[in-house]
Amino acid sequence: MNETLEALKSGYLKERFRLFHLKDNEPKEYEYHYHDFHKLIWFISGEVEYHIEGKSYKLEPHDILLVNRGEIHKPFVSPQADYERYVFYISVDFLKEHSEDTGMLDLCFRMARQEQGNVIRLSPSQSRTLFETVRLLEKAEKEELYAGEMYCRILFLKLLIELNRCCISNPEVFHKIARYDKKIVEMIHYINENLGDDLSIESLSSKFYLSKYHMMRKFKDETGYSMHQYILEKRILAARNLILAGSAAAAASADVGFKDYSTFSRAYKKLLGQLPSDDL
Repeated sequence: MNETLEALKSGYLKERFRLFHLKDNEPKEYEYHYHDFHKLIWFISGEVEYHIEGKSYKLEPHDILLVNRGEIHKPFVSPQADYERYVFYISVDFLKEHSEDTGMLDLCFRMARQEQGNVIRLSPSQSRTLFETVRLLEKAEKEELYAGEMYCRILFLKLLIELNRCCISNPEVFHKIARYDKKIVEMIHYINENLGDDLSIESLSSKFYLSKYHMMRKFKDETGYSMHQYILEKRILAARNLILAGSAAAAASADVGFKDYSTFSRAYKKLLGQLPSDDL
């Protein structure tokens, strides 16, 4: 799917993390896409409904949106107001390198999946405290300071630690009021938890008691993807993660549900622009 590949490439992260302060003054159409890294969005203003893996969130100022690596998402932005936000691209390796047994820095992202809510809505006092760190980080990135890169890294680690503390102390900060089709969200969760199993249209139709054509149409409406393409890309991304973690390519392809390695290799090359062996 060339559109998806381009979206993935346009969001490549070569640094450990990146901060963007963005403000769109003109209407812009976004595509459904995903990234090979985590994304944190601090929403400032606008009229935005954010769709993530079949769920739709109406954002309010200073909401924090967490998008896990590989999660399909798209903002729907009203042209009536400027869309302003701070966006962090965060390398998975960066979080691993700076985590400890007593402090896993990806905790908020894991909790977003566990709590089944991608939006964090803090109290005004908590939000002010954390946002001050965001502003300091933005200022530090623009200035030529002694040990500037190290200082920015420390500020970013401080932000993640404080955000994770807020999540631990009060899981209710995860805002779970979202519009979604219950069946489709259940199906998405099932697919992602069972990539190695039979995920044919017939088996899913039978499992979720939906007619095939109604199910496929609803899935496309809620995610922007056909069921076939969604399952294919999720399997390839999962296989890539296994390969990067040390698995043999053939074993990884079998683990995520491919029956034939040559089919897997061709699909991998088409989506990611390289062969599975290139990631070994």
